[in-house]
Amino acid sequence: MRAAGFLALTAAFALASWLGWWTVPVLGLVWGALHARPAVKPPQVARPLRSAAFAALLGWGVWLLYDLGAGQGGLGRLGWRVAGSLGLPLGGLVAATLLFPALLAWSAAALGGRLVSYLPSRPNRRPPEPDGSRP
Repeated sequence: MRAAGFLALTAAFALASWLGWWTVPVLGLVWGALHARPAVKPPQVARPLRSAAFAALLGWGVWLLYDLGAGQGGLGRLGWRVAGSLGLPLGGLVAATLLFPALLAWSAAALGGRLVSYLPSRPNRRPPEPDGSRP
């Protein structure tokens, strides 16, 4: 996958996570469905599941970094409390937080690819000959 395409996918996942966590699997489903079609040869994306998971992780991480850089975000204040109540270090909580969108996008992309495989394939129809006879 080209770097520009991956950056666009990461930006799409960042926007999706800004809209709400539930949009991450929706985008993953669409991504998996679009890149599972066997009609595209050679495939534009070698590993659509892995690219969806990694782009979702990076897109979610953008918002964590933004929150951390803003100085007044909840990651610093609330993160220590939640991590302490779970018995995790703050890094463990951040890792679990980043793993969540990656698993959502990966599983939804896998589902999208599988659902597309159940669609009936259209036969390859050639246009009729100029004299009107069938090929």
